[in-house]
Amino acid sequence: MNKTFKLFTQNSLVFFFLFLASFNTTLGFDAVKIHPFRISNLEGERFNSREMLGKPIVISFFFTRCPPCTKEMPQLFNFMKENGQIDQLLFVDSFVKAEGIGVEDDPDTEMMISSFIEKLKIDPANVYFDQLGSLLKKFLRVNAFPKAKKAGTKVIWPTILVISPRGELVESMEGSHPDFLEKLKKYL
Repeated sequence: MNKTFKLFTQNSLVFFFLFLASFNTTLGFDAVKIHPFRISNLEGERFNSREMLGKPIVISFFFTRCPPCTKEMPQLFNFMKENGQIDQLLFVDSFVKAEGIGVEDDPDTEMMISSFIEKLKIDPANVYFDQLGSLLKKFLRVNAFPKAKKAGTKVIWPTILVISPRGELVESMEGSHPDFLEKLKKYL
């Protein structure tokens, strides 16, 4: 075998493995298929993830007394709005006392959430109150919060999850990230 062909073959294999590696996620595991879900926003309109197949979905878990949430939420809202993807953004408050979800403080109420988002100038059409914690529990079952699990808690606020156009969880940004918008760009 001549040296040029051998070098070409080796470089092709390296490229192939780099290409495959690019599909890995920062979750520490392969992308996870997410079963369809529905949730109602503060205006009473239902979001159905089945209707979003073919588009990425960004879910930001927050609570009203979370200082990093206060900083990140307006940036995320404006970013998604400017990119024409506002219908793909869900701010979900799961700071509730529900079986399997413990909160030490008093849980958020719908009135607290409404007042909070009004101050942040976020459209209530993008805000969801997960009163029973069912959406949060769905993501807990697929290990969407690996840092929180290592820390011995359910979730670290804020957490931004990205679901791919194929309906797979591909990113989990737990806690505050100064470069979170840059990370999001590669999925949108």
